[in-house]
Amino acid sequence: MREPKVAKIRVVPLLMILAVVFGFLYGIEEQSYVFRLKHIEVVPRSSLLENEASKLAGGSASRFWPLVFFEYKHLKNEVEKKYPIQISMKAEGWGRVVLQWTQLQPYFAARWRDRKWFITTAGLCWPESNPLWKDGGIDNPSYNELNIVWDDTMPPLVPDIDSTNLIEVRQSIFPVRTMVKFIEEMHQTPWVEKIRGIALSKLAGDIVAEVSFASMGRDVNILLEFSESIWKSLSPAIETIVKSSDANVLYLDATYKDKIVIKTR
Repeated sequence: MREPKVAKIRVVPLLMILAVVFGFLYGIEEQSYVFRLKHIEVVPRSSLLENEASKLAGGSASRFWPLVFFEYKHLKNEVEKKYPIQISMKAEGWGRVVLQWTQLQPYFAARWRDRKWFITTAGLCWPESNPLWKDGGIDNPSYNELNIVWDDTMPPLVPDIDSTNLIEVRQSIFPVRTMVKFIEEMHQTPWVEKIRGIALSKLAGDIVAEVSFASMGRDVNILLEFSESIWKSLSPAIETIVKSSDANVLYLDATYKDKIVIKTR
């Protein structure tokens, strides 16, 4: 029964020593500002991100600069949700911090709800109106400029989106891998000269693609199941139709079983 009392007696001097040490350090800090956060640099320069980084300079981190790395975790989540970037932080000297950022690289751009949305290979999505993308001096990346339309018959490209978060970076349901394979399969088709556009929509519960492309001096528009394997299996029949047609513009419907219907508009 005596051991807890002995432990308690030993803790008291330790607490007193720590109080003296912290008091001493606080006194030094008040005189010399040795633990103050001196500078946060944003690389590359961006007025929008510099404004975000200024949030780290307030509160406890301004007086004891190592705390900035704890507050940075919250800032990272907040900023990467608002802007199409990835950020990292490192110390560069005592009390000096560098916030580095790189922009996300879109792979496709799709039209949905009268807006242009950029989409990465991971399915992250943001509108062209995002402040950093629009006014932040961000470099214009190269991406597939194929005209892609996400029809209103499809589920929302960005789930759970509302008027308050229309500019944020969100996870989309865009089928990036399937689209890449579909386009690659068409590009490997010798008689397809140029793909002009792809519109995705829902028909009887299935996702279908209306594809517009140039072939043998003709404009071809075909509606078919959105699958690279379907295109591969239908390709010989489509080639035969295009070769034998005298029309300059063709409208084909391949959503029927075992047949391709030629339509006129």
